[in-house]
Amino acid sequence: MSAVTVDCPYCRQSVTVTQGEDYAPQFHACPGCGKRFIVERGASGTKVMKEKEAPCMSNPECREIETSATCEE
Repeated sequence: MSAVTVDCPYCRQSVTVTQGEDYAPQFHACPGCGKRFIVERGASGTKVMKEKEAPCMSNPECREIETSATCEE
């Protein structure tokens, strides 16, 4: 796990988050405004997104639904 400091996409407060070693996006809550946002590691750096603006594969909840739906027979 690695820690990275990002800016909350809602209130711009600096937040230090812990990300896993994989590249899976994760939700984090801002201690300042209390809103949940997504942090995703990528080859070109770290992306920070508002939950409502993230593409499905960058939203952990939507990603889980989409990837599990494709595995059903």
